[in-house]
Amino acid sequence: MAADRTARNVAQRVDALAAALRAAGVSPERSAGLLASAATAAMNAVMLDALLEEGQVAAPAPVAEAAIVEQQPIRLAA
Repeated sequence: MAADRTARNVAQRVDALAAALRAAGVSPERSAGLLASAATAAMNAVMLDALLEEGQVAAPAPVAEAAIVEQQPIRLAA
């Protein structure tokens, strides 16, 4: 199953990220935030693989052409 393989792969990568953050001396608070984001992305990847495996993904919707917006210069505070 692709979802199982993906789950194992991303779990190894999240574990490697945790080890790299510890080795780099990143604070536990910052590491927790980064690892939480990585875990969320991992869960999404596994869910996507599971849906693709079951054929439950909807057909892509047509993309509407975006209107061209005039770009105004951005004023930065000094």
